[in-house]
Amino acid sequence: MILQIIFWASVLGILWTYFGYPVLLAAISLIFARKTERAEIYPGVTLIVPAYNEEKRIGRKIENAIGLNYPMDKLEIIIVSDGSTDKTNAIVQAYEKYGVKLLMIPERRGKHYGQGQAVERAAGELIVFSDAATMLDRDAIRNIVSNFADPAVGCVSGRDVVSPAGPDTRGEGLYVRYEMALRTLESRANSVVGMSGSFYAIRKKLCDVWYPDMSNDFYMPILSYLRGYKAILDPTAIGSYEVTEDPEQEFRRKVRTVTNGMTVLYRFRRSLNPFKFGLFSVQLISHKLLRWLVPLFMVMAFVATAALAQGSALYRTLFLAQVLFYFAAILSYLIKSLQKLAPFRVALFFVMVNLSIAIAWYTFLMGRRFVTWEPTER
Repeated sequence: MILQIIFWASVLGILWTYFGYPVLLAAISLIFARKTERAEIYPGVTLIVPAYNEEKRIGRKIENAIGLNYPMDKLEIIIVSDGSTDKTNAIVQAYEKYGVKLLMIPERRGKHYGQGQAVERAAGELIVFSDAATMLDRDAIRNIVSNFADPAVGCVSGRDVVSPAGPDTRGEGLYVRYEMALRTLESRANSVVGMSGSFYAIRKKLCDVWYPDMSNDFYMPILSYLRGYKAILDPTAIGSYEVTEDPEQEFRRKVRTVTNGMTVLYRFRRSLNPFKFGLFSVQLISHKLLRWLVPLFMVMAFVATAALAQGSALYRTLFLAQVLFYFAAILSYLIKSLQKLAPFRVALFFVMVNLSIAIAWYTFLMGRRFVTWEPTER
């Protein structure tokens, strides 16, 4: 009986995380949909772009920024060079005639530290963060800013649009679309629990609390909610980037992202109390904590069915199904051509994502943090 409870609790944990939670949000949004007031407004905006040795793409990013459909006298562009040793600084300085500002951090201190330094110097009442690898649609800034006509809005996430670099990266593209759909539902039901780190906007006054060692795209929507503001996703504010073709780089990025996320959630663990924070706590638990527990659920389900298989045809079948699923993931990893087939591609992606989460748990519990890192090649 204990093994059966372990198995079905693990299965329900996985199903709730990926299916039950979105269904709950959809139901709430149908009944209690929260609309955001939008208007064509043009407040002062500071676009902050962190860069470390980005000589290959910083020029393209700046060209993208100065070509945005937003009044240039209202748009301040700050490129934060975090101890770059290549030609990044020289390239940025060549655009000073267009009003682009270079903030040089002499020694590497990390992306979040550099962003905080730029916020202190920012003139705009709204701050927009964007990565060097992310290209913004021409109306992206104008669209994302329009949401701040609603005084209840504290921060707004852009919508990630990814271009798969090859057949083995299509799983990542599917995952990003799922994540964007989930954040859309969160926006309608209550408040988003995480911003897109590659493109989001926030009121500058909310940046008075800044942690240079933590991911602001996660803790800022939490802080905004705790201070009475909601965080939303704007599907019309589009930031595009290409998924890296190197699976090892993408794997390391996931480990880093989840480890940093665990650091934030631990720091703000008081927000996990549903008796005090209601639906928002349920969102944090479902979207973040339970998703990070899926690797544990997978192991528990596998071990429980292995033990139960000897005395039950049902559990024998369920155990065999798991074996085949993991075998398909291994085959897909070894034989790249199999990734063209959806079942193999999904199996591999699901296993690799949860393996990266398991490693992130180890990294987090061992006390390692990612303050500085190499930018992902895209």
